[in-house]
Amino acid sequence: AVVSTQSTGAHTGSGQARSSDPNRVPDIQIAYTYSTDSICYVKVLPGPSVTLQQFKEVVAWNNPSPNARYFFKRQLPGIGEVHEEINQDSLPLPFWAPNTIFGRVERGLD
Repeated sequence: AVVSTQSTGAHTGSGQARSSDPNRVPDIQIAYTYSTDSICYVKVLPGPSVTLQQFKEVVAWNNPSPNARYFFKRQLPGIGEVHEEINQDSLPLPFWAPNTIFGRVERGLD
């Protein structure tokens, strides 16, 4: 799979890398794909959680349709891997692995 990374420039105003702060919340890695694309993109955002609205801001560079649908990988006990559709902007997204969210954008019909 092809991976494209996008950096948030994770530095504090003091000029020190954020990772030097032992009390900071870990960053969240967001991996995502588009239903019509074979590339997996990666973006890092500050934790502790990411909402659908924040995810939409990350994927906005590729102009998804206003009717796009958003699915996120997660594990359900007794079932295994599922792709959960999230459609409320204020909801926190499920984690696929510790500090990792994996999303898929299904392009809607315009």
